[in-house]
Amino acid sequence: MPSTTLLVNLLSTLLIPFVFGETEIRFAGHTEFVVNETSTTVIRLIIERLGEPANVTALVSLHGEDTGDFLDTYAAAFIPAGETNRTVYIAVCDDDLPEPDETFIFHLTLQKPSANVKLGWPRTVTITILSNDNAFGVISFNMPSSVTVREPRGRNESVPLTLIREKGTYGMVTVTFEVEGGPNPPEEDLSPVSGNITFPPGRATVIYNLTVLDDEIPENDEIFFIQLKSVEGGAEINISRSSVEIIIKKNDGPVRFFQSLYLVPEEDHTLIIPVVRGKDNNGNLIGSDEYEVSIRYTVITGNSTAHAQQNLDFIDLQPNTTIVFPPFIHESHLKFQIVDDAIPEIAESFHIVLLKDSLRGDAVLIRPSVVQVTIKPNDKPYGVLSFNSVLFERPVIIDEDTTSRYGSC
Repeated sequence: MPSTTLLVNLLSTLLIPFVFGETEIRFAGHTEFVVNETSTTVIRLIIERLGEPANVTALVSLHGEDTGDFLDTYAAAFIPAGETNRTVYIAVCDDDLPEPDETFIFHLTLQKPSANVKLGWPRTVTITILSNDNAFGVISFNMPSSVTVREPRGRNESVPLTLIREKGTYGMVTVTFEVEGGPNPPEEDLSPVSGNITFPPGRATVIYNLTVLDDEIPENDEIFFIQLKSVEGGAEINISRSSVEIIIKKNDGPVRFFQSLYLVPEEDHTLIIPVVRGKDNNGNLIGSDEYEVSIRYTVITGNSTAHAQQNLDFIDLQPNTTIVFPPFIHESHLKFQIVDDAIPEIAESFHIVLLKDSLRGDAVLIRPSVVQVTIKPNDKPYGVLSFNSVLFERPVIIDEDTTSRYGSC
């Protein structure tokens, strides 16, 4: 039977040394070890003798280059004839060198081989020292903890983030980040707001570009934090340098009219129309104001009787059509002279329009960007009603009993 045959072969193998009077030396117990690199790590190797009693000296030595990971790479064990085994010890050297997992092989040999003493199996031992001393690196930002940037005008701009991998640079590691803060949602101002940054094997420095978006939204200073969240590939994150503050300076100061409609009488007076920059509808300061901003305007009239005519019904008193806001000035004024004539007229209007394409400086045009000025009806445009009757020339006597209707011109 197969099982019986297998058992016979196994017993024959074990009894061969005894049958032929031979002595066999081999490792006993564990032959594969996985250990940490510490000053107290010691590997215990058992060498045993089978067969005929004999004085034997066995040697254990490292196969290959001595990398300095063990205090001793060589050990000798003398097994006298009256004993069957000896134990040797291999101590790990705890250094400060970042190293990945390392596997070493130790071989068993005989000091004085002879015809009656031979090596058995297993005759090798493998020892794996796990990665140590941050072999895959410690990831952190390598830049100032706070960076101030300006939101670009009409384009996007990159902010370079510099990350370093200290200690070891073994393997490929990937660190994830997220953008936090505000007060506005980060995705309105930065891209991307989360992602992965990868260090290829052997790379100690990586530059990752974050994009500042031109959103054309009036904003005061905004503070965001780029936070390293987690890492894969065996590396660690240096908590003390895992965050960078990004400050986007106040930007896109709004430019607009104070109000969109003016209703004025026709009389000789000057109409003053405020134009505001850097303030919201409640009068609170918002957006940039430390630089000069300019914008042009145009006056629009029509040809019907409902349209006021420039230089007839009103006069533009500006020397040119450009409105300039010096730094930190938040209000400018347009002045128009309303002409008082003696011509009967219905309500007449004209419009003043701020031209978006002419805007220069860190500003955005918002509503109201158009003003309608209406000159009230004047000089009795609808005529004068009165009685034209003989009643004003002589008295008229009407008999109530005989007259049911009376008319006069």
